[in-house]
Formats: sequence, structure tokens, C-alpha cells
Amino acid sequence: MNHAVMHNLPNFHRNTLSALTSALIYGALLVMPTLNAQAVTATAVTAKTNTTSSKTTVESSKKSSTKPAAQTTSKSSKAVTANKTTNAAKSVKAATKASVSKPTTQKTAKAVSQTAPIAPEVANSSAKPAPVVTSNSQDQVIDGVIAIVNDTPILRSQLDRAVAQTSAQLQAQNKPVPPAQQLYPQILDQLITKQIQLDIIKRQGLQAEENAVNAALTNLAQQNGVASLAEFQQKLDAQRAGSYQALRQKVSEDLAIQTLQQQQLSSRIKISDQDVNNFLKSPESNALEKSQYRTLHIRVPFEADAAGKTSDKQKKQALTVATQIAKNLQAENANIEQIMTDAQTNYNAQIQGGDMGYHVAAELPTELSKNITALEVGQVTNPIATAEGYNVIKLVDKRGGQQKIIDQWHTRHILISPSTALPADMAKQQIDTIYEKLRQGEDFATLASTYSKDPGSASNGGDLGWVSEGDMVPSFEAMMKKTSVNDYSVPFQSQFGWHILKVDEKRQKDVSDVYRKNMAREVLYQRMAPQALDDWMQDLRAQAYVKIMQ
Repeated sequence: MNHAVMHNLPNFHRNTLSALTSALIYGALLVMPTLNAQAVTATAVTAKTNTTSSKTTVESSKKSSTKPAAQTTSKSSKAVTANKTTNAAKSVKAATKASVSKPTTQKTAKAVSQTAPIAPEVANSSAKPAPVVTSNSQDQVIDGVIAIVNDTPILRSQLDRAVAQTSAQLQAQNKPVPPAQQLYPQILDQLITKQIQLDIIKRQGLQAEENAVNAALTNLAQQNGVASLAEFQQKLDAQRAGSYQALRQKVSEDLAIQTLQQQQLSSRIKISDQDVNNFLKSPESNALEKSQYRTLHIRVPFEADAAGKTSDKQKKQALTVATQIAKNLQAENANIEQIMTDAQTNYNAQIQGGDMGYHVAAELPTELSKNITALEVGQVTNPIATAEGYNVIKLVDKRGGQQKIIDQWHTRHILISPSTALPADMAKQQIDTIYEKLRQGEDFATLASTYSKDPGSASNGGDLGWVSEGDMVPSFEAMMKKTSVNDYSVPFQSQFGWHILKVDEKRQKDVSDVYRKNMAREVLYQRMAPQALDDWMQDLRAQAYVKIMQ
């Protein structure tokens, strides 16, 4: 029985390409897309990427897979993960364990983005690609084929629409729009490269998981101040029928492309232990000693009047909203999306923010860095005024430096999994019966050996060994953390069934050496990824049939 939950891209480098699940980078904070299906799916062509607004955007995923010129390397904020075990005894442990730090649900990243070189026919053009004409009349312009990729045509209307979307997105972000003679060839090359990858995905039968697609769309909805996917669909389709389904299809395609690229990079990039040791002996390794800060950041922008000015009354209102946000963020498990949604109810200007991932102090905005570095983990700043509005920041975690200490729990569990032979209601009844036996004083290990449906751990009295933050699915970890040493939990449910866990011991472990090696491996991977992706893209282009129509 395999209960590993992080089953997609089981390589700890998967975040290198994961833009749809990445957090805002500070340099692009608070550029929120309008609630427009065309705008939110636009592909940026600028070299600097942003992570979907507060957390994830569809366009940054597209950049991850098809951005044509810039070679950027993912800043993986998450400590490198490694498989703890493949033994069924670790049934509820995530297959990719965060070995040195609590993982974030959103990661800061500059997406690795490479495509094959622009086709010569287009690169040599001084203007946008010529319209297709009929063979009978050189004057009749039609919505014809602008390129053929294998057996798939790319229409001129697709290219025009993609260029319009990109231009709109760049303008919304206050970024310069390249001239048409640059933009059209770049976007056409992106469409060609994406279609080549989609052809491979179709042949291999790769599909994005529904929960991953829903998570990406939910993030996008929340960034636009919409609480649910149903409401998001209504708003998009009200603007243009079918917009939500088109967006969903694009998200699904981008996630599948991300998976395909990750598979290729994993097979192409090889990093040996000697490579890691050599890096750690080099001066470059000194960068690993710098402290990194993971923050939640919310900005309440000033609301300007028709003349573009902000009155004292409007500033006071923004301060009131920001003060309440600061109060709400002080909760131990503060839900930043819910806090932003609640605050937006009584405020007109779009409140922006998210989980910023990990940054060294030098990467933080000058006007905010001194406030962040002064915080202790768990603390929240008072509202900080900048020219754009009031900022509220919570320090979630701090890592790096000379030593890395983590909490670990020595844990056992009993698992009762529903099956065709054991309906869900019977599984719940059985776990309740076991719980009553524990309350009557029966031995936990004996009950685990007798009843647990996890054969690997059951034979060892349910022993899972030492468990760190991020090893388990969230429901298991949350229950483990609030269970006292030498005590057992009440029955609780995960996606694998019903559990009762017991904490035998708790300790703090110095994993500084493991942390440094994992971080070194990640740095080397990021350094090699752009070239490896570029080489693969060029191989794809060379093997595909591509014809640019003139």
C-alpha cells in the first residue's frame, strides 16, 4: 500500500519549474491582473518574471514553459527535499521530504524559461508575420494558417490574440511593450514551442491532476478578490461566455507542460556527491550561510480620486483596514487568503499580497527590510507606510546561518483504510472501537500490529520513526504537533483513511550539514537547468515539422 502523497514530480527540484504554485517575488508585489480571462492568461515576454500575484498566476506558468529569450533560474525558496523511504512503513510520509525546514505552500521563483530559437523565417522579418492570402487573390486577407507544427495549424487569429493578451498584461504591470517587429516573432515562437510540447503530452498521455488545476484556479480567484471557483466562473463567463473553461484548459495544459519539462530535466541533469562537495569547498558556498526570511505580506493600496490624488480621509481608511489586518495576522495559523477577503469587503481598492517565500535580506525592498529583519518568527509589523499604501508583514520562518535545528517527533500510528471489503462507515466504526480499547489501557503497539492496515509499520507496532515538519500530510502533522509525548490522539481522518497516532518522544536535531548539502545541490541544479531546458527545446524543434507561412 503506497500512501505517499507528493506523487506528482517526485523530484526535489520540481519547484524549479513550478510557477503556478509559487509566491510573489518582492520586486513584482501587488501587480494584480484585472478579472479578465484574456489578461490573466497572457504570456509575459519580459525577462523578469513575477509569480502570480500573490501566489500563482497562469501567465508565470506559461513563462516557465515558453518564454523565448531570457535565461532565468528558479529561486527555490523551499529547502531541498529528499525521499525518506519507499517502505510502506512510511505510509503517510510525503514522498519528497523537506529535510531541513518547514515547506511553504507557495514558493518564490524566477521560472526557468527557455524556448527554441526563433525560426529564421520570422527572425529575419522586420515586421509582424505577413497575413496569409488565398492562392487566387494576393489582395484578399483571411484568418488563415500562420504556421504548421507537425499536423497542427496555428492561425493568425491565435497569434493576434496572444499578442494582444501579452500587450495588455505588460501594460497592466506598467512594463514596456516591445515593438511589434519583436513581439510578434517572440509570441509566434512561443506558440510553436508550446504546440510541440502539447503534441508530446498527448502521445504520452500526460494529464494535469484535477486537484492541482483547481488549486491553481482557486489561487487565481483569490488574487482577484473572489472567494470561490463557482463565483470566479460566473464573473469570467459574464464578461465573455466560455472564458472560465478556456482558462481552465490553459492551466491544465501549462501544468502538463511543467510536468513534461520536469521529467526531461530530471533525466538530463546529474549532480554527483563530488560535485556537491566541490561546491561546498568553493567561495560560492558562503552564500548558503546567509539568513533567509519567509514572510506573509499584505498591502492596502491608497485609493485615489478621479484626479489621481489621495485624500487624508482615504489614507486614514487604508490605515484602519491595515491595522485590522495586522491584528488578524497575529493568529498562529493565520489564513492569509481569508484575511484579505474579509478586509476587501469594506475597501474599494484591490488589497494585494500573499506568501512571499524565502528571501535573503539583500533581496527585500529597502523600505521594508529593516522591519522584517527585526522581527522574531511569528511576529507581525505595525502598518508600514510607503508611497503605494500601507504594508503589513508577518515573519513566518527564518532559516540559514551557521546552524539549522529542527523539531522531530518519534511517532506511531494505526491506520484503518476504507476499501471495497471495508466500507467507509465500517472503517470509522473500527477506528472508534480501537480508540476505546486504548482508553481501557490496551497497548498501542499491540493494537497497531493487530489492526493497522499499513503492513510495513504494523509489523513494527505502528512505528514510523523520527518525523520532521513537512514529512506528513497536513492533517497528520497538525494532530502530531498537538499530541503530548507518551500520549495518543483521538481518531482523525486523512485522504488515506482513519488514524490514531502516538508520540513516543520529541527532540531537536541539528541538520546543518544535511541542509548545506541539499542547498548546494539545489544551487547546482538551478545553474544547470536553463541550459538543459534550452538543449531539450532545441532538440524538440529539430525533430518537429515546423513551417512558417509567408
